[in-house]
Amino acid sequence: MKINLRPILSAPLLLFIIIFFVPTSLQAARTPAANLHPLISADSDLPVLARVYFTDVNELNLLAATLDIWEIDHQSGYLLALVRPEHFQAISQSSFRVEIDDEKSTLLDQQYQFLPNQNNGIPGFPCYRTVEETYTDLALLSADHPNLATWIDIGDSWEKDTPGGDSGYDLYTLVLTNSAIPGPKPKLYIISAMHGRELPTAELATRFAEYLVDNYSSDPDITWLLDYAEVHITPHANPDGRKIAENGDFWRKNTDNDDGCLDSPWWGTDLNRNSSFKWGGVGASGSPCDDTYHGPAPSSEPETQSIQNYAASIFPDQRGPGDADPAQENASGLFITLHSYGNLVLFPWGWTDDVPPNNTALETLGRKFGFFTNYQVCQSGEFGCIYQTSGTTDDWAYGELGVSSYTFELGSTFFESCEYFEDSLLPDNLQALIYALKASHRPYKDPAGPESIHLALTA
Repeated sequence: MKINLRPILSAPLLLFIIIFFVPTSLQAARTPAANLHPLISADSDLPVLARVYFTDVNELNLLAATLDIWEIDHQSGYLLALVRPEHFQAISQSSFRVEIDDEKSTLLDQQYQFLPNQNNGIPGFPCYRTVEETYTDLALLSADHPNLATWIDIGDSWEKDTPGGDSGYDLYTLVLTNSAIPGPKPKLYIISAMHGRELPTAELATRFAEYLVDNYSSDPDITWLLDYAEVHITPHANPDGRKIAENGDFWRKNTDNDDGCLDSPWWGTDLNRNSSFKWGGVGASGSPCDDTYHGPAPSSEPETQSIQNYAASIFPDQRGPGDADPAQENASGLFITLHSYGNLVLFPWGWTDDVPPNNTALETLGRKFGFFTNYQVCQSGEFGCIYQTSGTTDDWAYGELGVSSYTFELGSTFFESCEYFEDSLLPDNLQALIYALKASHRPYKDPAGPESIHLALTA
């Protein structure tokens, strides 16, 4: 199966960057065009995974603005990115050192098929439900437990919002709480599958919902949490893009095709660069065919508008308008967006390496999450963490509303194996999400205290 993937660079843009913006101090080894890798041929239009080396934060952020970055090794000074042949050649003739990763490039040619006796789930990955299966199961969960669960429509996908295209999808959100006990109650809002190819994210969110409902009334901890807090879960923030990924494609963006990119495999907007807070800055691209394309305007996409409007409807504004204004110490509510991959717990800011005004509290709660997941905990815009980004969802939630916000980068691949998901990723992250629900009462305050774990009683 030929896997359709979007380009991560516009060749003219790349050459412009090389000529005018690459620091003269970067003098890494070049790869002569006459000696290109065997995987690169003149008549090939298939991308490869390549390591591109950088020497400082400016070069990294320059590359992050247009490249579809999969991994970063800060210690060795390189990133792994998806690169088409013509872009590989252009980078090779610049001062950047670039090498094809042969082993990981084979991931792009894998054909995923249903396993023997597999009747449900994504081909080759029975542990991951399709968009339709996720929606069906969570709607049924709500119907079977009306006192605990509510299944609501918060908006439309781009395809559904755009006349003349595919039918598209509704954006649904599951609300969990004991409706017999009145509020107000602190809220945990989880969104997942914002990037279509990140398979574990929607399944983790769905399993978390099922775990809470299944253990209500039998587990006193879970019972108390659903009695006195609320969980809001948008399992598919980008159902159009996710549907493409279910066919084995490493699709990232939504499917918006009217912004100027005419190449059908590559169009779309990166929804995690489209939020209205600090839109259009570092780590995002203005080229519609780039994987980090931020869209034509802040929150231009219906998916972004739906999520921002819904979050603003359940969270009060608890922070001043200035970048240095902290959220109130007694602010309630917690916002988590699930992505993959990287084994990371990230907190704002991503748009700058300046520390956020609630830095100590954000880092403290992040370390509690890291206790369960064993992930690195860091500010996303800080050098040595990942790279700077603008228009992200967690920056928006914290920047606009003062909500304590995090991104979990799950696991070590987009198409994570079911064995690893079931044995490690799921149980570790379930515990982190349960802790997040507990912390939603006072996320800037309570996690600073000691924790009681492994409680045991004698007869």
